[in-house]
Amino acid sequence: DATLAADVRGTLGNPRVQGSFAGDALRVRSGLLGTDVSGVSARGRFDGSRFNLTSFSGTAANGGEVSGSGFVDLSGITAQRGPSLDIRIAANDAEILDLANMGATVTGPLRIVSNGVGGTIAARLRANDARWRLGVMDDAIALLPNIRTREINIPGDVAPSTAAAAPWRYLIDVSAPRGIEVDGMGLDSEWRTDNLRIRGTTVDPRLGGSVVIVPRRGFYSFAGVRFDITRGEIVFDQNVPIDPRIDLVAETEVDALSVTVNVRGNASRPEVTFASVPALPEEELLARLLFGGSITTLSATDALQLGAAVASLRGGSGMDPINQLRNAIGIDRLRIVPADPALQRGTSVALGKNFGRRFYAEIITDGAGYSASTLEFRVTGWLNLLATVSSIGRHSAAAEYRRDY
Repeated sequence: DATLAADVRGTLGNPRVQGSFAGDALRVRSGLLGTDVSGVSARGRFDGSRFNLTSFSGTAANGGEVSGSGFVDLSGITAQRGPSLDIRIAANDAEILDLANMGATVTGPLRIVSNGVGGTIAARLRANDARWRLGVMDDAIALLPNIRTREINIPGDVAPSTAAAAPWRYLIDVSAPRGIEVDGMGLDSEWRTDNLRIRGTTVDPRLGGSVVIVPRRGFYSFAGVRFDITRGEIVFDQNVPIDPRIDLVAETEVDALSVTVNVRGNASRPEVTFASVPALPEEELLARLLFGGSITTLSATDALQLGAAVASLRGGSGMDPINQLRNAIGIDRLRIVPADPALQRGTSVALGKNFGRRFYAEIITDGAGYSASTLEFRVTGWLNLLATVSSIGRHSAAAEYRRDY
């Protein structure tokens, strides 16, 4: 609902307006930021060419509050120049950024300024929570396409407009004591920052500053194995397109081995390396991670999957149908099990899934009547409890003790 009362004089280039505006239950949406504010109540007055927005307030999509004031000046509008504006906004735990690869719920002041040609979105905010997904690039300009236009009925003494719309600039500083969720490319983690800078334009957004891991709040997953992040930093360079440098160290215990994974390099193509105590060759260590056993015991399909994993770590693409299928159906392990006449089992498929760090479940079936389910509970790095149930009546429970010498 909106109420408008105004007397309009002057010209389109220099309007003279006197009157007032009042609106309730309004909605404001921004394709630049993904903002969606509803239930907006706004009040304002016209004074010549300027509309003074004396107050407005509304509720963000997450329930936070947004309020502010400002003005819009309609004088001097041409085909190349829009209205001037200066809008000041105060956010209180409000979700103002909601894009495909990032989002933020913030508290603090924002300002939107334009002289009619482009503009600036400026802010100094504290992020109560935020998210960023690695490997997903989002170009904000895709939300606001440049539409090809053609002017008609132009007076003979006026040249057609050829100026393209100027992009808007970002000038945003963000602090986040904690609560920045970073995921994707194997990461599931929480980070913090003292000063993250959002710069660039809506055509070419840039990020500057760095974020560091919140202790005991980060994991890195590889081949179904979850590593605890012990050190982590993501550094952004605002002088280049968004592709931050990652420096991450994570550790885990597998088969009485202390395994360390290092992830370094740009987010678009990081370098991943593994080391262990006691020291093992990379292929042997990956065999332990992928299949829980030595490289000498791998089947042909396991060896194929291991080779694809090694190639991916060294930057190769290669053909990896097993891992592609495993990722598509959301499991942690997929392997082909050879036939075993003693168990009345034909060539079978084994599908395994980790539940947390300690519990693992696997189903084996040959599609011709044989099936078995195995459950494993990892008590420590060297002691596991096992239980197996099969369709041929061979059920078992066992404790498995492992130690490498």
